[in-house]
Amino acid sequence: MAAYLVLMQQVHDVDRYRAEYLPRLRPFLEKYGAEVLVAGFDAEPAEGTPPNSTVVLRFADAASAWGLLEDPEYQPVKDIRFSITSEGQAVVAPGFVPAG
Repeated sequence: MAAYLVLMQQVHDVDRYRAEYLPRLRPFLEKYGAEVLVAGFDAEPAEGTPPNSTVVLRFADAASAWGLLEDPEYQPVKDIRFSITSEGQAVVAPGFVPAG
C-alpha cells in the first residue's frame, strides 16, 4: 500500500536549501522510488501559523519511506537540512483505504 511522507518546516536559508540540500536529496528520492507530490514555499495557511515549507512525497510503501529517512548515507544530507531549518514536523502516513 502506498505511503506518504509529509514534512513541514521553517526554511531559514532558501538559497542554501536549494543549492546544497536538494541536489544531495535527489539520489535518495530515486533510490527509494519517491514521487514528489507537493514541494514549495507558496502554500497558503488555512489554519494556524504553519512553517514556510511543505513537502509531500509518495512511496510504494511505508518501508520505502522509512528506508530513506533511516538510510545511513542520507544522515549527512539530513544534517544539512537540520542546519538551515527549524520547526520541522514529519509523518509517515499510509494511503487512504475506504471503509467497506
